[in-house]
Amino acid sequence: MDDFIARQGPAFLAHLLRRLSDELVQGAALWYPTMGVIAPPRTISTLIALDDQGPLGVTEIARLLRQAHPLVITWIRELTSLSFVTTRSDPKDGRRSLIALTAKGRAEVRRVRAALVGMEQASVRLLDQGGDGVLAALWRMEGACRDTPFAELLQRSPGQTRHD
Repeated sequence: MDDFIARQGPAFLAHLLRRLSDELVQGAALWYPTMGVIAPPRTISTLIALDDQGPLGVTEIARLLRQAHPLVITWIRELTSLSFVTTRSDPKDGRRSLIALTAKGRAEVRRVRAALVGMEQASVRLLDQGGDGVLAALWRMEGACRDTPFAELLQRSPGQTRHD
């Protein structure tokens, strides 16, 4: 099958990764309910972080997950609407809000952790399709972007000229 994006080459790496991410998230959204999990797939890391770390502020969650603050706020809203988390004032600093798991959220985390066993197995099978070391390579790429942001790599690209 001819793939327009594949023909565009490495400049469309983000598009390819987004496609793959969307496939994984959509698959998880269909599969998680069969495991009793109702939290949206993109919120799972937030639930696990709150379970592991205890109550956290939105900024702390964003930093921990290395995700954008507005995105984490969206996830918190979704989890709040499902009654999995609650927001309360920080007793040490009333200006700051803390996000904490509810009893219902803790029960969801137990179901999530059980489901993650299957998620890991399926992910390993998919990673095997990419060949040896693909996961390590992706982590190296993510680390490289933390060391040198992609915007900086773009600015260093040779032949960079502006076309108006």
